[in-house]
Amino acid sequence: MSTPKGIITAAEAKVLNDNWTSLRAKENETAAGQPDNRSSWYSLEDMEQFLSLIKAENPTVNGVRFYLGVETTQEAPKGLTTIFMVPTEEIDSENKDIPEARGMDKGANGMPPGEDYPN
Repeated sequence: MSTPKGIITAAEAKVLNDNWTSLRAKENETAAGQPDNRSSWYSLEDMEQFLSLIKAENPTVNGVRFYLGVETTQEAPKGLTTIFMVPTEEIDSENKDIPEARGMDKGANGMPPGEDYPN
């Protein structure tokens, strides 16, 4: 099996997490009015099914883009951060979102939501 591009070590992941904490956490918590969500979890089964679905529905799919969003409810109008995914395709040598394609959200929050890496 070949190693995918972009693989990082656990130590590098910790640095990324610590950078987010020092450079973004306070502002996010202020905006959310509470400790904000730090992660989203998706099962391997759901991820595999999502990849199969977007390949079947979008013959030109070449990847997945991850976006940060905010999931709001009536009970929590300021919401918590979420991560959602959308399929992409190559257009003019650039990876572009497929505008009408279905994406994926609803990962499980970290527990508690504000928990650092590793959770």
